[in-house]
Amino acid sequence: MHRLLVTTSREPSRRTRSFVKDLALAVPHAVKVNRGKATYSDLAVRTTSLGAYGVLIVLEKGGNPSALLYAEPAGLQLRKLFLLKIAGVSLLREIPSSQSPHGLRELILAPQTVPKGLPEVVSGYLVESLRPRLVDKPGGRCIELKVLGGSDSALVSFICTTTDRECGPRFTVTKVVDYRSLSPQ
Repeated sequence: MHRLLVTTSREPSRRTRSFVKDLALAVPHAVKVNRGKATYSDLAVRTTSLGAYGVLIVLEKGGNPSALLYAEPAGLQLRKLFLLKIAGVSLLREIPSSQSPHGLRELILAPQTVPKGLPEVVSGYLVESLRPRLVDKPGGRCIELKVLGGSDSALVSFICTTTDRECGPRFTVTKVVDYRSLSPQ
């Protein structure tokens, strides 16, 4: 089974810790790791030792989650692949009629439901980092990764397909930074 490590920047706020907890619940193959004083090198070793394919680090600004940094281990270092700037974060407890996603063991995405523009771009990065199973139409007992929005923002949410209720944090991606296109390979 593939795994994704989810952690915070150092000395996270309570809100960021809650966001990481909600995100790890909504992504069934995610493993929440308390960062503590761990360096990127320590995270690379931990990622490899847990058999995970990558790590998602939630960065914060002013006590609120501000970006998702995705990196993969490269020996004893983490190789940063991309960063998604986020805003408008809603925690699970702040979303009316939301539920906890207990018992749902698979994350899916129906690409044809994603609008063109930034939502389509963002969904590509989420597929790379969260690795949902791509389906033609949502169904079964799963968590659906929903990406909606327009030309300048992408609203990301997690929906339990059995109840059609939100079962993870909600956030808006406003910008994407791909480190692979910034530096020569």
